[in-house]
Amino acid sequence: MSAKSIAILGCGGMGLAIARRLGVGRRLFVADFSNEILSEAQEALKNEGYTVEISQVDVSDYSSVSRFAQAAASHGPIEAVIHTAGLSPSASCAQKILEVNLLGTANALDAFLEVAQSGTSMVCIASMAGHMGSGLPSELEHHLATTPRSQLLDHVALEIDGADPQGSARAYGLSKRGNLLRVQASSKAWGRIGGRVNSVSPGVISTGAGRQEINGPAGKFIALSPVGRVGTPQDIVNAVSFLISAESSFITGSDILVDGGVVPSLRWDTLKA
Repeated sequence: MSAKSIAILGCGGMGLAIARRLGVGRRLFVADFSNEILSEAQEALKNEGYTVEISQVDVSDYSSVSRFAQAAASHGPIEAVIHTAGLSPSASCAQKILEVNLLGTANALDAFLEVAQSGTSMVCIASMAGHMGSGLPSELEHHLATTPRSQLLDHVALEIDGADPQGSARAYGLSKRGNLLRVQASSKAWGRIGGRVNSVSPGVISTGAGRQEINGPAGKFIALSPVGRVGTPQDIVNAVSFLISAESSFITGSDILVDGGVVPSLRWDTLKA
């Protein structure tokens, strides 16, 4: 009997932690834009006894994601797809963030829908920023959720001036709000083939990219957290593991917010004020 397959887009700190948890007894297909990160992940996972194949993928390019999806499916049914690839607010310009975070998620959802079958579960890693940006006009939310991927970036609200010092942060918030909405809107199509799709919204997590944010604008959120600590990759792994398991078989089109209580605290503290 062939091993079940898990496909993971993005094998940085969070993706690698997810691979370690979910890859036991399964064939891992791991993708990333960086060949260096891919090679390091492959070596680490193979040394630990995992069966792993790697692919260099640009999530902003649908054909690149589709090739990865088809390659993973060619070895048999895909049990789960975890999409972790993304850029942080300090990592790049606004346009690149929209291309990778927003369009990249739409590409992943569409490409893996083509190869999914009954029982396949997909989890997209979003962000607590998607909950903070929930006051968008309904027309924009509808666009982010349902517009075909080829036209997804064609909206005036997504035309962000590269000279705007807050542009990257604004693009990040819009992209992560779009991720939540896109997952919701995709759940019906996934349900038609017996699959499920959900998202997880991390707060401040101590990964390599996360620690850069902690030293910058995200540091203040740790103090606001009711649990009083930074999140760990395992906090996210636990949520992802639940969402691909049989225990969550009645959950689709939903998001699990794993932020240590930052978003609800901000909401109610504002209302008290």
